[in-house]
Amino acid sequence: MAIQEREPNNTMATAQNLFGLLPTGGTRSVTKTIEGSVSGSDTDFFRFLPGNQATSKITITLTGTNSNFFLYRDANHNGQIDPGEFIDGTFGRTSKTITLDGSGDNIYHVQVSKSGSAANYKLDITATPGLGSEREPNNSPSQAQDIGRLNGFRNFGGSVSSSDRIDYYRFRLDTNRDVSLSLNVKSSTTNAGLKLYRDANSNGRLEANELVATGTGSNDLIRKQLGTGDYFVEVAQVSGSVDYRLNMSALA
Repeated sequence: MAIQEREPNNTMATAQNLFGLLPTGGTRSVTKTIEGSVSGSDTDFFRFLPGNQATSKITITLTGTNSNFFLYRDANHNGQIDPGEFIDGTFGRTSKTITLDGSGDNIYHVQVSKSGSAANYKLDITATPGLGSEREPNNSPSQAQDIGRLNGFRNFGGSVSSSDRIDYYRFRLDTNRDVSLSLNVKSSTTNAGLKLYRDANSNGRLEANELVATGTGSNDLIRKQLGTGDYFVEVAQVSGSVDYRLNMSALA
């Protein structure tokens, strides 16, 4: 069933909120369909989050007559369009699809406006949970793959070897959470280690007194209740060329 656009939604600050698309632990794709119209100087904004699967694949399709279509990532969460936050878009097309792989737990805004005469449109936003991939370079804390706010379940696939020994991932906690990290490797003849750091002084560097935990057991499990702050996960090669799956969760 389609959702009807609701005015006023003419700015990022007044965007119609579609909330999180995927439920925690969801394994099925979810689609939200919005129907609306734009005329004169009217422009429509819609706000959404992928949900608790930060490795979602997001597909957004706009169909309509002479519609303009833009997608933004509100990276600093200030409800405004800032330089560097534009992702993709088009002018005056009757159909346009944008796809994001491994979208991350960011706030996204879709903007629709008319191109020429008044336009009726349909907007389909589909989120599909899946395994995200590491993004190189992520070999130092300053290059860490930033997955944003950790809330719910996240899964990433990557590899380390003698020529690429360490991968870093960064996440943020806005409230106290029970955090679980585990590292699964695909071969019994290779091995990698898992460490968790908290960047207590917010300098983007990892210091000896910032080590929170080291993985233990066959899948390098870390389970701890953690407070607010910025955290780094380190995956380091121990032996061989290692293909791994990093599972992360933060629950209230």
